[in-house]
This record gives sequence, C-alpha cells and structure tokens, in this order.
Amino acid sequence: MAITIRTGRCPARRPANPATRGPDSCSPDHTGSSGTAIAAAPAGNRTAASLVAVLFGCAQLWLLFGGAALHAQDRPVLTEAQRSRVQIHALPDKEDLYVIPGFDGGLSGGNVAVLVTRDGVLIVDNKFEYSHPDIMAQLRTITDLPVRYVLNTHHHFDHAGSNAAFMNDATVLAHRNVRSNILANNQSGAPEVLYDQSATVVLGGQEVTAYHFGRGHTNGDSVVHFSRQRTVHTGDLFIWGERLDGSTLAPFIDYANGGSAVAWTATLDGLLALDFDTVIPGHGPILRKVDIRIFRSRFEQLLTRMRVLIADGVTRDAIAAELDIADLGWPMPASRIESIYDELTQ
Repeated sequence: MAITIRTGRCPARRPANPATRGPDSCSPDHTGSSGTAIAAAPAGNRTAASLVAVLFGCAQLWLLFGGAALHAQDRPVLTEAQRSRVQIHALPDKEDLYVIPGFDGGLSGGNVAVLVTRDGVLIVDNKFEYSHPDIMAQLRTITDLPVRYVLNTHHHFDHAGSNAAFMNDATVLAHRNVRSNILANNQSGAPEVLYDQSATVVLGGQEVTAYHFGRGHTNGDSVVHFSRQRTVHTGDLFIWGERLDGSTLAPFIDYANGGSAVAWTATLDGLLALDFDTVIPGHGPILRKVDIRIFRSRFEQLLTRMRVLIADGVTRDAIAAELDIADLGWPMPASRIESIYDELTQ
C-alpha cells in the first residue's frame, strides 16, 4: 500500500491559468513519498466575512435541496422501489469496481465508487453522516476486506458526511480546500491527508489517482481516475438525470465555498484529457465520456446566452425571466441564475 503525493506541473493538458484554479492549486508544496502524509495546518479564527459566506452557502443549499440541507443528517424514509435503486452493484466489464448509487442530495446522497483489491477496499465519497453503517453493510455483501482508503470529491454533506466514522479505520484523502471548507462549515471529519494538484493511492497493485483541475462546483473539486478500469468518478462537476423524487438535476455553483461557473468548463477540459470511457457522476446513472462533452456544451451555452443578454443591457433583476434554457433540460431557480450573473459582471 502506498500514497504518492505528486507535485510540479498540473496533469491537465492545457495552459495553467490561475484565474481558473482554487487557492493553492498546482503550487509546489511538499514532496510526498510512499506512505507520506501531508499534515494539515491548524484552522485560524473565522472572520466576519467567512461567517457571511457560510450563511450564504446554507441558503444556497436550502434552495438546491428543497430544505434538506438544514436537516442533512435526518435519515429519510425510502420506498421499496427507491431502496432497490440504491443497492451496490458491479460496473459491467470493470473488474473489481462497484458503485453504491446516489441520485440526489436529500434522499440518496452521492454515488459511492468501490474498488475491491487483494489488500483491501478503496471508496470514493461516503454519502451522509448516518451512512457509514449502511455503506459497510452493502460492502459486506461483496467482500470481508477492510476499507483502507476514502477519497473525497468535495466537502458537501451528501458526499463526505461519513468521513469521521471512516477515519477510525481508514485514511481519508482530499484536496486541501476540502479540509478548509469542512472546517469553515462546522462539519466533522476534516481530512488530514491533503494534496494540491493530485494524489495517487496504490492498493493491491492498482493505482487510483485524484486530480484537482480547478474550480467549478466548489474550489475543492476532485475527479478520481481508476486507470485499470478506465473509469472516473467526477463528483458534482458532472451530474445527470433525475433525483429519486423524480425532479431534474441541474448544476449548482457553490459560490460560498469557492465555486465558479466561469471556470467550470475549463475544469471539465482537464477531466476530458484523461483516458477513460466510463463515468460515475456525482449523482446519476453510470454514463460515458461523451455525456460529459454534452454536459460541457450545455454549460457553455448557458454562459454564452447569459453573456449575450448582459451585453444587450439585461439587468440582474430581469435576467432569469429573459434567459431561455428550456432546451438544456436544467431547471434553475432565479437565485442561481442571478448568482451566475453576478460572477459574469464582476
């Protein structure tokens, strides 16, 4: 077993642009070696400005999840049909790789990728704070091996909620902004093994690499590449389809935690440069690389249409009513569109 913390050039095949990266992204820091952890710095006192950001973030998450965010750790009651959709299953033609499905931030959480090796289990994301026993019970249906590593795609409670419980037996890795955001939002389970641009875990002879290509959903987004299986877990940089309740997912930019609509497409370009054919989205069904290209195109169309309206003099108060994105299939509340307007006009 080994952890390699890579430093130096970004793995993305595009010019480095500090405007599209989160704090500390791609900056040389520590040279990690096999089994070396990068210790996290102590959290400082929170300023008044950061308190405002946290409150704003809670309000945005309330809009995103219909109130679920403020009661994030309440275990929902699923119907039998819903429960059947969130059971662990193997990815076709992807040896050793499984997924515990997740379709939303309120009922089922994010998708959990599961890699089973001869030396133990690696998982990507872990749903809610109450999800640890549920995840372990599902893992026990396919293996008796312990979970050795947990990788976080970002800090949100429906993806990293069980960090603290897994830390009793496993090593949790994440981009350093994930730790900062967890601490700023008073969540538990702040990771203690951090990276700035990438980290590779070698377990049972298999390499799994987490990449931070820049900002998008948050400032701490990572994609996780299973090289042998040619599969990626994208976190919420890429989502698709409907929630368990039948409502439609749409991109959410968490501005309170460093997200950026403007940087999102460039971040996806870094992801698309990787060698993969199968995609585990943050929420939604198993998809293909071409679906990320479709998602990116839709996102670019959203921004282009907004820029045209802004150039024509449409105001912030009118932008949501004037913007036509029905063909994109992304229902967005006015507040989300207005937040993108703010970024485009600052």
